[in-house]
Amino acid sequence: MLLPCLRRLRLAIVPAVMLVAGCMTVQTYEGPRRPRSEVAHIAGDLALGGAPISVVLRKVDDITLNVSQNAVDVLPGTHTLLVDCRIRETGGVSRHEIEVEVFEGRTYRLVPETGPGLRGCTEVHLEAVE
Repeated sequence: MLLPCLRRLRLAIVPAVMLVAGCMTVQTYEGPRRPRSEVAHIAGDLALGGAPISVVLRKVDDITLNVSQNAVDVLPGTHTLLVDCRIRETGGVSRHEIEVEVFEGRTYRLVPETGPGLRGCTEVHLEAVE
């Protein structure tokens, strides 16, 4: 009796742990990891998240991210981001390429702009997080 319950519990916990553990930040510059005060941190949403609208970071400059990578640390300056904006209700996905300038010691978040009725993503921009 207890064994089937433990199996079901394991089946529920393992995917959740893998999802949380899979959320990672990619270092886009060469050399050892630098302190947060020297880099800019850019975060998107998880590709497998269940939010009504999500912005998934796909590529930064020439570095392609995989499904478990939702954030990057970059050196200050101008960068090109390729992002997918997903609307869960309609299943719609739009791709956006944006050029951004970021500064050291700052954290940024990708923010979608939607059309009427949350039917589509018209634009994505980067917003500094306080």
